[in-house]
Amino acid sequence: MPIRRKCVLLPFWIIPLLFVVLFGILGMRFIVGLSWTDALYYAAITLSTVGFNAPPELTPWGKLFIVALLVIGIGTIAITLGQIAERVLNRQILDALGRRRDRRLEKLSKHWIVCGLGRVGLSVAEAIAEENETVVVVDTDESKVEIAREKGWFALKADATHEENLRACGVERAAGLIVSTSNDANNVYVTVSARSLNKDLRIIARANDAQSSGILYRVGADKVVNPLLSGASAMARAAVKPAVSDFLEVIHISRQFDLDFYSITLASDSTLVGLSLSESPLRSRYNVLVVAVKAREEEMVYNPQGSRVFQPGDELVLLGPRTATPELRKIANGLSTV
Repeated sequence: MPIRRKCVLLPFWIIPLLFVVLFGILGMRFIVGLSWTDALYYAAITLSTVGFNAPPELTPWGKLFIVALLVIGIGTIAITLGQIAERVLNRQILDALGRRRDRRLEKLSKHWIVCGLGRVGLSVAEAIAEENETVVVVDTDESKVEIAREKGWFALKADATHEENLRACGVERAAGLIVSTSNDANNVYVTVSARSLNKDLRIIARANDAQSSGILYRVGADKVVNPLLSGASAMARAAVKPAVSDFLEVIHISRQFDLDFYSITLASDSTLVGLSLSESPLRSRYNVLVVAVKAREEEMVYNPQGSRVFQPGDELVLLGPRTATPELRKIANGLSTV
């Protein structure tokens, strides 16, 4: 693979400084008449205002040049130092306010944003990152943000209830948003703001009671999860349906089997379109089970019949090896053939 060479650009405030230094060296060489070594030496001590002896046998033009060099040089140096001081001060202020932005965020798209890095949010972010998806996390706690950065994630110390902070995370270009704070009111507010900024955003929200669940659905959440109820259901399933519980645990938690649930959506030019389930190579070639099919504007059909013909826009819920996922997604998007 060819190595890409990055072009390093100098900060804009260094360019005038370099110009003044070059101007001083050339003037000392051709106007004052010094050697290149002496020209560099006298240009340096003149611009630094050290005040050593002047060059020998100065002509009137040489004296005028040195005066001009002092005026231009001191002014340029003063402006440069002011620019540096302003940048350092601005960075310290933004760090103190927790609003310093990572410029790389401006180029992200199709990423996932996780608001709230408690135990639930951290676990969700880790699970998304394991799927090789780009994760951006937002939290007001500096220590949690540092943990996220250590994991290699994009992280912003900010309040997600503020619309400008959601914009800073690239919510308008994101694939989805996980709202996982422990405060239901904040989750509702973040959901409303995010939905107003991106109509196509997939929003998964956390709720701690049934009333909040209904509100979150009404304000734009695509899926609402109550961790307490989910945990209770998992414990009940482990008690009365241990085989089912063990199977799901193997798939979602254990790495004993290379299995996972995932979904693909068929594009109009996908080679699966027009084939029936029995005709498709999903089972024979890729060892994948079609658990469910959801057509556009229709209810999800579980355990579809072999005669079911795939149509553009169908979403297939699959169970199979993780290694098959990249190829099947290419097929679904019309980038490869079956």
